[in-house]
This record gives sequence, C-alpha cells and structure tokens, in this order.
Amino acid sequence: MHRTPDLRSDTIVTVMSVSIVLGMAVALVLIFLWRSHPATITQSGAYQFAVAICPPFFLVGVVSAMPESTLAVVLTGGTIVVANGSLYAGVAALAYWVWSIRGRRSNL
Repeated sequence: MHRTPDLRSDTIVTVMSVSIVLGMAVALVLIFLWRSHPATITQSGAYQFAVAICPPFFLVGVVSAMPESTLAVVLTGGTIVVANGSLYAGVAALAYWVWSIRGRRSNL
C-alpha cells in the first residue's frame, strides 16, 4: 500500500520545527551577549528589548543578583533557551491554528 502524504501534518511539523529553532537561537544570542557585556545588557534599554523578544530572559536579573556560580549560570541559560523555544513554538501553533481555521472558512 502506498501512503499519500498529508500536507497538513508536514506543514505543522515544519512550522513548529522552525519556530523552536528560531526561539532557541534568539535565546542563545541574548545569553552570549549577556555573558560578554553584562553591564550593557542588564542596565540599559537593551534589557527591556531582550525581554520583549525573549520573555524568559528576565531570569538574568535573578542570576545577576546572586553570587557568581557556574551551575546557576548553566541552569539559568538552559532554562531560558528551552523556555523561549517552547514559547515561540506555542505562538507558532496558535498562529497556524488561526490560519487553518480562516483557510477552512474561506473554502466553504
């Protein structure tokens, strides 16, 4: 038996994959900028911008207030990356759902 490809599931898998990778990439860039230039990222308007594009980045304020610990930085960085990837995937799933509902209505 030959299976016909399901275009809908291929599209949602692609959308979710791209959004997760994009969310993680944004978080990683912000974390590397924070580790390279901590005063610039946490003390200026850059912090508000970073939190706007990566809401889990607010955890940097918590880690910055604690004594420097490699374990705390690694755990916080991992949490920020995974949380932002999940957040972007959730927003993409919502957008795909709205797009699919609107598309179905226009076909009726």
